[in-house]
Amino acid sequence: MALRNALSTPTSYCTVSTRSIEMSHTVTVTRTTTSTTSAIILNTGYVKSVPGLLKLAEVILGGIVLGLLIYNRDNLCHCWVYGTHNAQLFFLGTISAFFLTSLLLLISCLLSISTGPIISKTNFEFIYHGAGFVFLLLASVFLLLDANDNSGRNSQNHFMIASILGLIMAAFYLLSSIWGYRSYRGP
Repeated sequence: MALRNALSTPTSYCTVSTRSIEMSHTVTVTRTTTSTTSAIILNTGYVKSVPGLLKLAEVILGGIVLGLLIYNRDNLCHCWVYGTHNAQLFFLGTISAFFLTSLLLLISCLLSISTGPIISKTNFEFIYHGAGFVFLLLASVFLLLDANDNSGRNSQNHFMIASILGLIMAAFYLLSSIWGYRSYRGP
């Protein structure tokens, strides 16, 4: 009962006087709208650049050479173990490795806007294309000499054409290596 009386009895209230100050200010509201799509966006600007054109040429020419070797697969190598066709196997392995790596680099640069500029700032482009130049030059000369020694057979014409295209690919890789070195070192 005492508690009820204590709660029901009026107590004194404290009054606080407030003074209002008005200030003018500007509020800027920024509205950001994001949307997601399932469409794949291609970075076609990369293919219009010099490294993109060189990489595209390397991939196209590598596909042609690889297709030529696959078309002539019956005469490619009859003895895989004892190495009677070392030049052909070395050329096939070199073309396959550099074609596949260049294809993956091209796809990566086409699907990502930031990949092309980031990779060109590292020394990967210089080292990769320098190694591609050396290996393709060696494999192409080795195959050209082998095809020239066996020029009596009709199938060797395909290998001679493939080795000449390989020399052209080696020139593309040399240009890409020079461009990669300039990009890595800066202007």
